[in-house]
Amino acid sequence: MSYISDIFERADIQHIREFLLYGVECVELDHAPYKERLEKADKAAIEMVKAKFPDMSEYEMISEQLYSALGIYEEVYMEIGLKVGLMMAVEFLNGDRGNDV
Repeated sequence: MSYISDIFERADIQHIREFLLYGVECVELDHAPYKERLEKADKAAIEMVKAKFPDMSEYEMISEQLYSALGIYEEVYMEIGLKVGLMMAVEFLNGDRGNDV
């Protein structure tokens, strides 16, 4: 039954996230804390926007719109994730629990 142990050893929330969001396997795990990952992404996005819009008045407007859009993406994917998680839990509770493994 080592194949079952192998499955659990490979299980990681980032693999599940990649599959649910993009339908592909996570190629590389990022073990950095969430805060660090968010700050790194934020810094890269801000630097790109600043390079494209050196006039700070435009930068403020663009960054507001960007953060608004990202917030909506976050909300939608969180709702989808919650629904998928609940559906999987219901399926697990109602279906075959893998007792024959």
